[in-house]
Amino acid sequence: MRHILSTVLLCISVSLLAQNEEQALMDFEKSIEAAVVNTDISFLESAYAEDFKFKHGTGQRSTKESWLKDVANNKGKFISRKVDASEAELHDNIGITEGSITVTRLNGSYTIRYIRAYRKKGSTWELFMHRTVEETHNN
Repeated sequence: MRHILSTVLLCISVSLLAQNEEQALMDFEKSIEAAVVNTDISFLESAYAEDFKFKHGTGQRSTKESWLKDVANNKGKFISRKVDASEAELHDNIGITEGSITVTRLNGSYTIRYIRAYRKKGSTWELFMHRTVEETHNN
């Protein structure tokens, strides 16, 4: 009986830890979006992996360097980037998220559906791949 109870408690603990780590990854994702709006290049430098790749809904592809230049050049043009929905899936040191973001800019808004891949680096995550799988313009 004790062995069964210990096993059940261990399973519950592991499940709660995984849920906490998934939530931490989704919170990190929201921090990235806020940093884009606030043009916090310093934060984004550490949040994006050196080998970061970004495929936009238009088909355009960006590297870390080109995306950060784009963010800096668009300072003040992003009103918000709201993560509307997000799910996280963890595989050892790899995290995969999918969801949707409503992007509001001075000249209109659009919603993207995306898939992202993160890797654990020390005690934090770094984003190494973003792929927009659908883009819908709202205006």
